[in-house]
Amino acid sequence: MLAALLAYWPLAVPSSAQDKDGMEEFEEVDPYTRGEPERMKRLGYVSYGPFVWRDGDSTLAVQESMGGMPILWVETEHFRIGSSLVTYKLSGDKEEKARLQEEIGRLRKKLGKLKTPKKELDPWLRLHLWAQRAEELYASFHADFGLAPADYAEKGPYLGKTDKFLLLLCQRKSEFNRHVRTYLQVDTNHAYRYDWADGGMFYGANVEVMKESWDSPAGKPFDAILHGKVVAGLVTNFVDGYRQNRYGSPRWLAYALPHVYVRRIDPRWVNAVGYEEGRSIREEDYKWEPRVASLVKNKFFASTEEMFGWAKYEDMNTRDHLVAWSRLEYLLNEAEGDRRGFLTALCDVAPEGTPEAQQAALVERQTKALAECFGMTPEELDKAWARWVKKTYKKR
Repeated sequence: MLAALLAYWPLAVPSSAQDKDGMEEFEEVDPYTRGEPERMKRLGYVSYGPFVWRDGDSTLAVQESMGGMPILWVETEHFRIGSSLVTYKLSGDKEEKARLQEEIGRLRKKLGKLKTPKKELDPWLRLHLWAQRAEELYASFHADFGLAPADYAEKGPYLGKTDKFLLLLCQRKSEFNRHVRTYLQVDTNHAYRYDWADGGMFYGANVEVMKESWDSPAGKPFDAILHGKVVAGLVTNFVDGYRQNRYGSPRWLAYALPHVYVRRIDPRWVNAVGYEEGRSIREEDYKWEPRVASLVKNKFFASTEEMFGWAKYEDMNTRDHLVAWSRLEYLLNEAEGDRRGFLTALCDVAPEGTPEAQQAALVERQTKALAECFGMTPEELDKAWARWVKKTYKKR
């Protein structure tokens, strides 16, 4: 019945009939594709909505539950995305500018014609960028581990999940809070992840809280900061959702792999790295390679065996995050082995038993996977990785 109703609704939903409380009004029809099927197909889009968001609820119902805020929607091959992000005034940051030029260049190749904005990104262009970012990230995850749909199709078509990944980007914490309270029964203003056993996975974030968490927000490249934060959330969902493992994957992997992807985008804005509360972040803190090189030189780092035993975020200090990231970089980019098999072995449902028995089984699982997929013991990985660090990081 719902599918039949959706067929009679317009392609693009009016995002804002009035200027609610001084909020920015969004254009009803995407100015870049004009809602034309052929142009949408070039971008890999299924629909601009309305469409089913989750469990039979349409995007219209979701938008209404959030106070009727202006929201743009798009469904791609692997994602459903909602965005209330307003026009973004470019910060003047050189790194952010260069990255955006590259991203818009890739959009231009699909659309055939697109001017690179000089001063700002409008809401529709931001939606297109996020759709492209999400799908490119999904493709990178497959490429890095040599994955193909056959590796998880038995569980579900979306990395083993039975429904698409949901991404909700909010401008204001009030609308974000309304959504997670209504649909997830959680009361929070911060970014949030959720996994449905009978569906997909959700990640949502809002700019207002993000800005509050950074000192002196004026002039900060907030598109780059938000980009990193969202990529970290999506990658963690990929790890925890792969083949329906439902958080059975090792915690070091769930944090180290997001670091890998975020640092590819802009290493200055990596988050969730075990900083102590209230600690000031120094400008040079993002330069991880020399810090890891120093840890290796002084033999002041957690061993691979210790890393395999980390059970939660609190088990990892900042030094541990850097070491886990570097070891994973080595396994992904240098070591010879079966990356697909390693990921599949590690991302399995948690074993049964007491917490102690579970943790022992998880360590054994990782040790066995390392031996079968890379032909190394934890001690041998420590030595091989340390040699690689000394050879590679001295150049940086």
